[in-house]
Amino acid sequence: VSTPIAPSPVPTPGLAKRMKKSKQPLQVTKDLGRWKPADDLLLINAVLQTNDLTSVHLGVKFSCRFNLREIQERWYALLYDPIISKLACQAMRQLHPEAIAAIQSKVLFSKAEEQLLNKVGSTSQPTLDTFQELLHKHPDVFYPSRTAKALQLHWQLMKQYYLLDDQT
Repeated sequence: VSTPIAPSPVPTPGLAKRMKKSKQPLQVTKDLGRWKPADDLLLINAVLQTNDLTSVHLGVKFSCRFNLREIQERWYALLYDPIISKLACQAMRQLHPEAIAAIQSKVLFSKAEEQLLNKVGSTSQPTLDTFQELLHKHPDVFYPSRTAKALQLHWQLMKQYYLLDDQT
């Protein structure tokens, strides 16, 4: 926190220029260049799904390579900086519905979703109907844009990496 400096009666031209340039607008424009509306939407959905910024950093592929600190700063800016938040919301509203659907299909799986997928045994040969039934039984757990095919693909990955309950 900086203490305010009392203005001098007649500011010099160089001082006036320096006072006009503040770091906040520079930070806003810098962030606007790197963070695309699709990145913001993906960040918001991924954090709401996992409640974990570290998981988002490790598991989500953004348009640029962001480090954990940049992701944390952007998340807090979206939450608490009214200027950045307003600009980001306006930009996200401009996204095409197909782009939004593509972004939503990339959202990470939550622990609760994976726990339900764990219940499908590794020795069974589940069909799409099995996963469709899972979606119908637990609509409150699964992300709204999840499809039976998406669940099947994720289950297959979990099986491949021995992450299912009945695997060692």
